[in-house]
Amino acid sequence: MALTFIIAAIFFSVIAAIRPFKIGQIPVNIVTGPLIALTALLLLQVIDLETVKLGIIGNNQLRPWEIIVIFFTVAYVSISVDVTGILDFFAFKIVHRAKGNGVKLFIFIYLFACCLTVFTSNDIVILTLTPIIFYLGKHAKLNVVPLLFTEFFGANTLSMLLYIGNPTNIIVGNALRMDFLEYTRIMWLPTVVAALANLTLLYILFRKKITRKFKPNLDSEFSVRNWWDAITSSILLLAMLATLAASQTLSISIWLVTSAFALIFIINDLLFEMYFTLKDRALNETDLFKDKGEIFKLYGIKEDQHKFWITVKRIPWKILPFVIVVFILVADLNVYGAVDWLATMISQMSTTLASSIATNGILGFILSNIINNQPMTILLSNILVSCSLQTSALAFQGGAYAVVIASNLGANLTLIGALAGLMWIKILKTKGLEVSYFDFLRTGVIITPIVFVLTLLTLYLVLI
Repeated sequence: MALTFIIAAIFFSVIAAIRPFKIGQIPVNIVTGPLIALTALLLLQVIDLETVKLGIIGNNQLRPWEIIVIFFTVAYVSISVDVTGILDFFAFKIVHRAKGNGVKLFIFIYLFACCLTVFTSNDIVILTLTPIIFYLGKHAKLNVVPLLFTEFFGANTLSMLLYIGNPTNIIVGNALRMDFLEYTRIMWLPTVVAALANLTLLYILFRKKITRKFKPNLDSEFSVRNWWDAITSSILLLAMLATLAASQTLSISIWLVTSAFALIFIINDLLFEMYFTLKDRALNETDLFKDKGEIFKLYGIKEDQHKFWITVKRIPWKILPFVIVVFILVADLNVYGAVDWLATMISQMSTTLASSIATNGILGFILSNIINNQPMTILLSNILVSCSLQTSALAFQGGAYAVVIASNLGANLTLIGALAGLMWIKILKTKGLEVSYFDFLRTGVIITPIVFVLTLLTLYLVLI
């Protein structure tokens, strides 16, 4: 009975995150839903405070608090770079580099989304680049729908490349104590194969909808708030990535690296704002600021001219209760033996490298599109570190990376697959563009299973 309540609580939390509703006058959403579920389990004594503590603090194998720190510090760094306005500069350059060629622009947008994801994360890219694609309508008249899909699929594909590219990577990597460079050494080729396959299939699917020729708007212009700030922030971001790459050699925990650079960014942001305030010099306004009404409404924040506060408010804080509660619920599943039982079942199906990749990959892919990729990753990471999982070291490694692939590419099958999909669809609605769940599925089901299988095959070839 206890397990039934826990599973019901997980589904309730996911449904609240995906499709908010009301119970009477009480809003049930990504923030309140998980908290209601947790409170109910506490009142029913299905869960106790010791399990709550375990779900947050963790143990020697899985430390949820480190994952949370890494995600939110990386989010601050990424958003801080974006707020400088440099992305609007890149959008402007992309349009003019395309020279009126719609196919070239389609490819540029895909590559741009991929590159930005490498240096930030898929969630950050989708939050920032989606409005910028609409800004392309300011720079040129064209059909933005193919560009929006190519941006979304590109971001969720290249997010596999680096340890910090997706919160789900962080969850698996932190649980298994993966080395930053070793992770990239294994994942770079599967990521490249997935990226090329995605681009090819996206072009085939959207080739008739791409605006073949367009004329750039000669009156359009970009605005960077301050070039010194933009350049400094970009250099600091590259420095953080370099330090993360060397973190294993330097014996520094990843959460310490991201926390240190987040602090440096905060100081940098405050100093720049202080300088311009004291000098009484106006900063240039980026499109983020020119479009205040829509953008600030989108993020649910009040207008503010200071970069630090804008960055802080744009961090997806609403995800925090959702992730913490799911960690606690999975810890409770472990208490009642469900995780060990699932680990035993998976062990029996993961006797070889190929079977382990297939089992963990397919299971993760399906669960991502039932309960969302973050709960899936938290659950399967707990299974991977369970003592009941008995398999060879190579099969274990293959299974772990297959979960990473499933958590990233699963987001390209349905809008339920990741919170990024929900953010993406919300942005589109604010711009008056409706993409239904069925429309997205129709695109995802043609492209994503093929890309997923090719990526798992590539992972197998890398590890043998």
